[in-house]
Amino acid sequence: MCGRFSRTSPPETFASLVEGRNDIDDLPPQYNTLPGQKALVCRIDPAGEREMALLRWPYIPPFEKQPKTRYSTINAKAETLTTSRLWRFPFQHFRCLIAADGFYEPKDTGEKRKPQYYFRRRDGEPFFMAGLWGRWEPPGGEGGEAFDSCAIITTEANAVVGEVHPRMPVILQPDAWAQWLDPAVTDPEQVQDLLEPAPDEGWEGYPVGYYTREDSPQVIERQN
Repeated sequence: MCGRFSRTSPPETFASLVEGRNDIDDLPPQYNTLPGQKALVCRIDPAGEREMALLRWPYIPPFEKQPKTRYSTINAKAETLTTSRLWRFPFQHFRCLIAADGFYEPKDTGEKRKPQYYFRRRDGEPFFMAGLWGRWEPPGGEGGEAFDSCAIITTEANAVVGEVHPRMPVILQPDAWAQWLDPAVTDPEQVQDLLEPAPDEGWEGYPVGYYTREDSPQVIERQN
């Protein structure tokens, strides 16, 4: 799973990567993005253009009567996207790219307090994780505010992450972004092959502290 990640590069950096519109100003770095907070994503707007947006994380299914869910929707498993009641429709119609500079995974050592590891590209460059999104609206005209939310797609870990955890986020390569975002692609088979583990080369992971709620540069510092 991916239960925490960082997004320290500014929105304009990610917008430049995808050649998308960015109307988000003064967004501070997030060294420790947690469930319940907002994630920076790239998606296709109603006009068919790429836009940067802030979406609530995790995903709230549109069929829920309240703005919460009984399901685990932080992550969506790549292997079950076509068979899951939760994910079939967004996988066909509402795909997005979730901006990140790194992500965390716990190592299961048999202890209650699991050591935390931070994974990032060796060159320090930002990247996009494959995501799904959707809009939740109050049912039947009831009070409440509509909002958009998202989930991170995970797959089997590559060799680097696999030393710590069996799964990792799907990291989409630049040449896959257009196909993944294309709203005209509604056949899952056309994008399923994109959901592979990231190549082993160019990635690194190292132990970090137990700052599970803190959001500061200290969270991503290497621990001996």
